[in-house]
Amino acid sequence: MNALLNFIRSNRLNGILLFAVYFIINLLFLTKYGIRQSFVPLTILVILFSGGNLLLFSLGKWSRLKKLWTEKSVYFLIIFITIVYIALCHVIKDPYKMNIDRWATLEFSVEHWTKGEYIYDTPNFMGNLSSYLPGQLLLSSVFYFLGNVGYLQVAAFLLFSYVIFLEFKSNFHRFFAIGMLGISLAYIYEVVCKSDFISSFIAVAAFILFWSRKFKDDYFKRPFLLGICIGILCLTRSAVIIPLIIFLLNPFIKTSWKNKIKFGVCFLLTVAILLASVLLPAKNIEHVLQYNPLNLQGQSNKFVMLFFMILSVILSFYVKKIETVFYFSAYILFLVMLSFVGEQYFTLGFSYQNNFFSTTYLAACLPFCIIGYCYTKQKTE
Repeated sequence: MNALLNFIRSNRLNGILLFAVYFIINLLFLTKYGIRQSFVPLTILVILFSGGNLLLFSLGKWSRLKKLWTEKSVYFLIIFITIVYIALCHVIKDPYKMNIDRWATLEFSVEHWTKGEYIYDTPNFMGNLSSYLPGQLLLSSVFYFLGNVGYLQVAAFLLFSYVIFLEFKSNFHRFFAIGMLGISLAYIYEVVCKSDFISSFIAVAAFILFWSRKFKDDYFKRPFLLGICIGILCLTRSAVIIPLIIFLLNPFIKTSWKNKIKFGVCFLLTVAILLASVLLPAKNIEHVLQYNPLNLQGQSNKFVMLFFMILSVILSFYVKKIETVFYFSAYILFLVMLSFVGEQYFTLGFSYQNNFFSTTYLAACLPFCIIGYCYTKQKTE
């Protein structure tokens, strides 16, 4: 454990590894989908991509360049990426021709949920069942009523940009963090396909940054509100519980019993209400046991997930600064999803062509990885 903590304190090595994770995630997307086109050889794409990332990694070493970034340039970057993302939400004219069903699954899940219908036993046009938890449905419903569920990713990008502005005072670090997410192939894929996977983790990362700044001295100053927020976030994706444990477990143990009870009651009520909204429309309890989101959304072997949950609990007691939450979360989420990808490839084979979903899960750590990397850059200056 001491070796791990010493590594975390080594900003240079930590920064290199976090950027390597960012690079690997996006490289996998490039190879997975680049091999399906014939306009540019994959080798050329990989060389150009690697060169671009090497340039991106080297930007922090150019002191003169840092002075060029102003607050206006950061705002311009946000506006530019937002416009591009909105356009990308409409780039696929006939999504039914694509072997991608995330947009359809999210759309019909929210539609059935708002009508009070059971959503977990209805296949989409590709024959896949919905695995959405009610917290994600709640967050996505706003954009469903706006007419395009893809706008969720645009909103998630704006939320990410907002908390980056709050946390980092250097315009260079702001520009760098927002740009890293904006040009990420993994996130661009999410926008084009109107997927919602990374948005859950952006919401959690944004919440952690905002709450840690707002209630720096006592995270449980508003236990009722905290219980509601955590209840909703925990029911977006099952894996988001890992960064939330790392962030809140130790403060929860240290807070008063009064705050524990207030938080617990609000958390349990929020979870109960949201779960009731998706489970009560089921025909019977046997139907729920057969078709439920926990069975459908599992991203890893239960024993592997249990191991990483225990590791998260242990690491939560070593968190002294907020940046440590992002370091630990980035690495553990990456390893959790990597174990799932490895399990899938072991079962289905190593062909990217025949496995449509595995590499997508690795992007769960993307927002934590980017923010953590910017923390290392900030510390070395």
